[in-house]
Amino acid sequence: MKSNLSARRQGGFTLVEILVTVVLISVGLLGIAALQLQTLRGNQEAYVRSQASVLSADILDRMRANASAFRAGGYDAGYNGTGDTSTRAGQDLAEWQTTINRTLPGGVEVAAGRVERVAATQIVTITIRWRERATGDGTANGGDREFRVRSEI
Repeated sequence: MKSNLSARRQGGFTLVEILVTVVLISVGLLGIAALQLQTLRGNQEAYVRSQASVLSADILDRMRANASAFRAGGYDAGYNGTGDTSTRAGQDLAEWQTTINRTLPGGVEVAAGRVERVAATQIVTITIRWRERATGDGTANGGDREFRVRSEI
């Protein structure tokens, strides 16, 4: 009789152990899922920044290829500015702005590039802006971002 009573107590205790184990594993898996989500967000932000870097190198290469138009101010443009589209410089700016709008988040209103040349020099500042997507709670990582590079042509 004692052996049956002892077996019942051990069986009940084993169920409690299993329940605690399941709860602990569930909490651990939720932590891993949150970590994975943060990693994906970080990778997306890094991807967008690298695209902004590539886009700034693109317009710098276009200006180097058309240095006479650069010296004449043909590449000076505000955000979403294209200049005179009948010129090669204007076409370059229009294509560049279109690529920015297509590549970076934020839409036409926010995603844009600007080219500023320091007067009477070969130095140019390229600024590209976009809007990061906000997280679900709206408090982290959202908002406008800028990538700025300064170079000499």
